[in-house]
Order: sequence, then C-alpha cells, then structure tokens
Amino acid sequence: MYKIAKALHFLGLAMFLGSILGRICVGFVPGAKDRAEAMLFGRQTIEIATWSLTIPGLALLAATGLFMSLHGGHGFGRRRWLTVHQTIGALILLNAAFVLVPVGSDLRHLASEIVQGSGSIVAFAALIGRETMFGAANLVLTLVTVFLAVLKPGLGQSRN
Repeated sequence: MYKIAKALHFLGLAMFLGSILGRICVGFVPGAKDRAEAMLFGRQTIEIATWSLTIPGLALLAATGLFMSLHGGHGFGRRRWLTVHQTIGALILLNAAFVLVPVGSDLRHLASEIVQGSGSIVAFAALIGRETMFGAANLVLTLVTVFLAVLKPGLGQSRN
C-alpha cells in the first residue's frame, strides 16, 4: 500500500506542476494582458485547471503524504528533512488555499467585468502581480520540497 501511496504522491506532484506550467503558458497567449476577450479566456482556462488539476493534485499530495508519514514509520519530527518537507508542503497548501485560489477567482470575475466594459485593467494588472508573486513562491517552495525528498539531507542529524 505504501508503494501505491508513493506513486499517487508523484501523480499529485505531476498534476500540481502541470497546472503551474499550463498557467504560465496561458500568459503567453496573444492579448492575454491587454485584450478583454483573451484575458477572460485565459482566466477561464486557468480556473478550469485550478479545479481539475491544482486542487486535486494538492489534495492527493496531502493525503498520500499524510498516509506515508503515518504508515511508513517516518512520522512528523522523526527526520529533519522530512519535517522541513512537510512544513513547506503545509505552507504551499495554505498559500494556494488562502491566496492563489481566491485571487484567481477575483481575476476571472474582473476579466468578465472588463469584457462587459465595467472592469479595471489597472486592478487586473495589480491582481496579476499578486498572483505572480505568490505563485512564484509556491513554485520555488515546491522545487525545494522535491529536492529535499530526493536528496534527503541530514540537516545536522545522524542518518537513520
């Protein structure tokens, strides 16, 4: 069962990273930053990816990570690299849930208002900046957790 959980953990990681790469690619669509219809299309696409890849991927990562910690004998606090990995994972979840998902929803609503002629492109750009900053933080934190999981550094303790 542990090996299945590990494989599902990697699947969750692929879903999460794939959604990030998709979001970046949507930003390169011509007009995505200055044409109302393209802005709305991009935001709708990102929202679909958020609810079909990002959220399920993060849920799968959290559930399988918790399972492996409880059933693999590596509970919280037993190995420093894993404790750091788990702590950063929690920060990624919090950033996604309380910053990125709400900002993404706000951006879609604002893009819809811009198409109707009542939204502000300046406000849209400000929200894009916020999403970019917190999204980049999540990407960096994700890469750190991957390196921790692969390298399993001792972090000042003897290896078990």
